[in-house]
Amino acid sequence: MPNRPDFRRRFNKKVKWGWPSVTLPLLVWFLFHNRNIHKAYNATWWRLLKLAYRLRRNGNQIQIGSSYRAHLAMAAKLLEIPPETEGVVVECGCFKGGSTANLSVICDFVGRDLIVYDSFEGLPEEDPKDRYAGASARGHFRGELEQVKANIERYGVIERCSFRKGWFSDTLPQHVEPIALSFLDVDFQASIHDCLVNLWPHLIEKGYLFTDDYTHLDLCAVFYSEEFWQREFNQKPPGLIGAGSGIALGQFWVGPFISIGGNPAYPIQTPASTAYTRKDFSGYWGYRRDEKSN
Repeated sequence: MPNRPDFRRRFNKKVKWGWPSVTLPLLVWFLFHNRNIHKAYNATWWRLLKLAYRLRRNGNQIQIGSSYRAHLAMAAKLLEIPPETEGVVVECGCFKGGSTANLSVICDFVGRDLIVYDSFEGLPEEDPKDRYAGASARGHFRGELEQVKANIERYGVIERCSFRKGWFSDTLPQHVEPIALSFLDVDFQASIHDCLVNLWPHLIEKGYLFTDDYTHLDLCAVFYSEEFWQREFNQKPPGLIGAGSGIALGQFWVGPFISIGGNPAYPIQTPASTAYTRKDFSGYWGYRRDEKSN
């Protein structure tokens, strides 16, 4: 008789690694069977499948913090934006450059530039007001700039990229370009605050903001905070599609998120998706039922 725990581990590993490859063509059909994709991009099924396989392959070659599925979702949204509409793609937090390589490939597909913001020194110092910015996290997820560039040169399109090194609080206030899509993978409350305050005003009218910090409900809460959006932008909160569990991209995840890699109580489940909002979305609840008079 086989050892049951060992069998389960091997079975779960095969499911986690084999399932995404088997379902990739279905994922492409699901995401790109979309009447809103602009015809000028010539996004044929063959080109889209080649794009998807390249992103999937890159995810196996470079240490990466987000999923190629999330990157494909971003590609689908970028293809909805007319090519003549001005706007760059912005990434905040690139780690070893895996997501950057994939985004650079997508940017080359749609003809846009990619601006990468990162300290290239890992996570910042402890902030006592930030729930996640503890002393033990300092320097985690560090990727040297030269290492990131080398990965993009090998697996992506380096010509599409420009790099702005430094802490978000120093670099993001200098941003001036209109943004078609931004991707945040920044982990800390203070970092999300810096990204939103400095980049949201530059999003185009129907520009997208994606986040990889979607499994922590308290990090998603800012997208529903009436106080934050009124104070910073004098507007109602936009909400966040996929908060807590991610958007449906073929993976199975009901949460909650407990540790890196998901919840060990659910070994086959994996949070391999993303969450997003758009400049013109609304997550504001303004309904009030009038009291009936007796």
